[in-house]
Amino acid sequence: MERRESEAQAQAAVFDWARWEQSQTPVLKAMYHAANEGKRSVRAGADLKRQGMKPGVSDICLPYAAGGYNNLYVELKVGSNKATEEQLIFIDTINRIGGRAIIAYGSDAAIEVIKAYLDGALESLDIKSDTYPAEKAKLTDRVNAKRFIGFCGKDCRTCDNMGCLGKKE
Repeated sequence: MERRESEAQAQAAVFDWARWEQSQTPVLKAMYHAANEGKRSVRAGADLKRQGMKPGVSDICLPYAAGGYNNLYVELKVGSNKATEEQLIFIDTINRIGGRAIIAYGSDAAIEVIKAYLDGALESLDIKSDTYPAEKAKLTDRVNAKRFIGFCGKDCRTCDNMGCLGKKE
């Protein structure tokens, strides 16, 4: 029986691969994880939010322009885990402001996404609803996701007013 990797194991595998590949692909040295998960006390959580921590930020960031995008964010999931509403909003925001954000299921999928991004070949992957592989898209399909209404009164996922993001309906 094959043992399923946890999200932490998958993320470690992606960064192990990146460290191995850095000699051939130096831009991978800039790839990082924003540690915004985990349980904290109310006070610690409030302090981190005041310092700029945002819920929903994707697990992996590659701040390197490639393939017509400004940067790449990868939200790593395993099994049947679903993206949170905050993660979906973050992904939509990045995709509307010139970056590319994708939900990848498993370390192998995340590595494939990063390689394709660096090669300018994301369109060669079967990505559906910002999810790779496409057959996992049903887990993150926005049709069933709650709508997010900004202060301007419009759905943040389709509105161009980036100044009012964040107020839930």
